[in-house]
Amino acid sequence: MAVLLGAALLIGASASGWGYVLGALLTTAGLLTRRRRRWRGLTRAGLGLLVLVLGARVLLTERGALSVQRMPDGGTRLVNRLVDERDGTLLAAHALRLSGRLPRAEAQAFVPALESAFTRMREAEGPVATPAVATWLGLQRPEAFDAVLIPPESSEPVSTAVVFLHGYAGNFAVYCWQMSRAAGAISALTVCPSVGPEGRWKSSQGERTLAATYAWLAEQGIRRVYLGGLSNGGEGASVLVNRPVPAGLELRGLMLVSGAETKAAPPRVPVLLVQGARDTMMPARLMREYARRAGRLATYAEVDSGHFAFLDHHAECRSTIATWLRAREH
Repeated sequence: MAVLLGAALLIGASASGWGYVLGALLTTAGLLTRRRRRWRGLTRAGLGLLVLVLGARVLLTERGALSVQRMPDGGTRLVNRLVDERDGTLLAAHALRLSGRLPRAEAQAFVPALESAFTRMREAEGPVATPAVATWLGLQRPEAFDAVLIPPESSEPVSTAVVFLHGYAGNFAVYCWQMSRAAGAISALTVCPSVGPEGRWKSSQGERTLAATYAWLAEQGIRRVYLGGLSNGGEGASVLVNRPVPAGLELRGLMLVSGAETKAAPPRVPVLLVQGARDTMMPARLMREYARRAGRLATYAEVDSGHFAFLDHHAECRSTIATWLRAREH
């Protein structure tokens, strides 16, 4: 019980997170109490609170524009609605920081940047579902995978999409939402498919998942698409960018954020590279080398940050990506 309370305090748990913690504590206390009446009261109260929180999450999640759908049938997985993405992500971030698995140079700014990003997303979207739950349950496969979908604010018919591939640890709505803020500059639909916890987009599963995403977009009437990726997703995107797209779908460009496969063949489309100058996980020199090999097709932007520049310098990254997208569309 002390561990649950400590974890909730450490991450500043959401309302639903505190509901789960208190429900679990009451239920546990009831089960450990010998007196029958008190056992019944505490246990019922705890279980009732857990059911209440579960019901609220299911009913109140996805009231904004952001949705998580199972591709390609458009269904949903209820497990993706049961927990607040913020709680699990911040808990994992603190665990990585405390265990030393996250480089010290990167860890200092990571947690505050995540907290800020979740605050911005909640203010804009309210409670959202997360594909991370189904991902860690091993449910993602090319024939049935979760994707975060964020339509543009424009009421005009959408003919352009940005496909953004996630990095290591799985697909998180907060990163997709961050990209959608830039994609809105060209009134594009933002689609973020899921491949698995390790973000192995260069694998057969990753390639087939991207192909299924392209096929779904073509069926929705999308005619132009930009491929992007973050960290491991950027590595995968730099490899998969030269794969064929369905007839009627035009690949307009590539966006690589804090990640690229430096040995991959140069892209045949314009490419934007957004990179932290102090990145210790994907050194800037490697991204510069990729840009050099891409030649005139490359636009390289470097910000004064580390590997998590997309979060802790979100305004600068958003402006850079939006400007580049607008230039491609005109």
